[in-house]
Amino acid sequence: MASTRKRSRGGRSPEGPAGARARPRKWEDGSRERGGRSAAGRGQPGGEEAPPAAKAPRPAARARRSADGRSRRKAGQAGGTAKRSARLPAPAAAGDGGRSGDGDGGRSRASLVVRGAGMVLGGLVLGVGAGIAVERALVGRDLRREDPEAGEPFGELRGAPATVTSHDGTELEVEDFGSGPCLVFSHGFSLNQDAWHYQRRDLPAEFRCVFFDQRGHGRSGRPADHDFSLDAFAGDLRAVLDWTGEDRVVVVAHSMGGTAALKLVELWPEELGTRIAGLVLVDSTYADALKGMSAAVTARGALTVQRAAIRTAFKFFGADPARANQLRRRGSDLGYLGTRLFGFGSNPSPSQVAFVDRVLAGTDIEVWARVFPSLIDFDLSEVLEHLDVPTLIAVGDKDRLTPVASARHMAEKIGGARLVVLEDAGHNAFLEEHEVLDAEIAGFAREVLGPAGRGRRRRRSARVPKLARSDRISIRRVRGS
Repeated sequence: MASTRKRSRGGRSPEGPAGARARPRKWEDGSRERGGRSAAGRGQPGGEEAPPAAKAPRPAARARRSADGRSRRKAGQAGGTAKRSARLPAPAAAGDGGRSGDGDGGRSRASLVVRGAGMVLGGLVLGVGAGIAVERALVGRDLRREDPEAGEPFGELRGAPATVTSHDGTELEVEDFGSGPCLVFSHGFSLNQDAWHYQRRDLPAEFRCVFFDQRGHGRSGRPADHDFSLDAFAGDLRAVLDWTGEDRVVVVAHSMGGTAALKLVELWPEELGTRIAGLVLVDSTYADALKGMSAAVTARGALTVQRAAIRTAFKFFGADPARANQLRRRGSDLGYLGTRLFGFGSNPSPSQVAFVDRVLAGTDIEVWARVFPSLIDFDLSEVLEHLDVPTLIAVGDKDRLTPVASARHMAEKIGGARLVVLEDAGHNAFLEEHEVLDAEIAGFAREVLGPAGRGRRRRRSARVPKLARSDRISIRRVRGS
């Protein structure tokens, strides 16, 4: 067997004993004969190969198997790539698919591209995986912090239920707690009435407290005509006021709920001082929230682009709600971190953050898509000048959505308004600093709805002297527990 292999390598005879198999031959450019088979072998009837003894060597291979060629190959191995590059490419052999020696270089370049793309893709996958791991680690670490509110039954407090039919037939879910002077609570965007957890728990001991879910939120229905404008929300608030049967109430409104209350004043100014005896605006605003956040860093043109981009994004979400909800579920950890960043101060209760995050996620993405665009391009500045009822404005000094500057502006424009700044509280100050805020609301309601305030209507007219800015606003900074 050994002698046969030696003769075969020397090129004197391709034949060997029956059953012996010739080694794949190496071409001068470094490529090999594929599978040790000749063209004749591939051409056998029925696709069968010829016996190994019948295989004939390639003619081109015999032409190159000279002593001089062998010496040149040995010299080329010692001399490196410079001498190898000087060789002529071997002609394509019959049955080799038309590939020449350049095919190896092309395949090498292609393989480098594939490997490079694979490395980039792998890096992206690893980066995403690392980001998810970091998010989960941060959320887990935050949830393990000391939490004095861990035992609170968030979302479990229930009052006497009722259904109110609004101006356009939309059914609103209402819950009634306690008895006494009446407070009507209006929650913010993407929340529901359960968000007023501490107010539902503490204030009914002294007041009748009426809570309702905004259209499309919580347990309320959606409008048949998909109307989620500020006018529609204002009409819903008026329908709830009608349902209470009260002559005088204090409206307590958060964020979008406060904006809807201002819109109600614009549409039905006769409600002021008659049925609406007082107004409490918590982390709310009179104008485009995006404008307030962007004014310091963007020009008017950039702000217009931002609004258009947001409208486009929410239009996409509304067109494909299934995909949007899937993306939101996948980003649950990121949602918690976003809620903590934009909704709270520096050291919030993990249970409160998790509760708000659950409530936000409970609002359907289609509602987001239809409501949000109406909240990024409005201005109710003129309404502030005509507010002639007692007004309490409360804001967290870490509120990134409706900042202190907006609350201060409202307090300056509303004559005699009282501004309370809650330290180290964010956009959900009614949760974070609930003890302080509940005390402020209760004191304000006693003053407005008590015997001294009953039947009284403040009027601002030419007879009221113009006050200096320092006299028109009462500001208190309050640090909670």
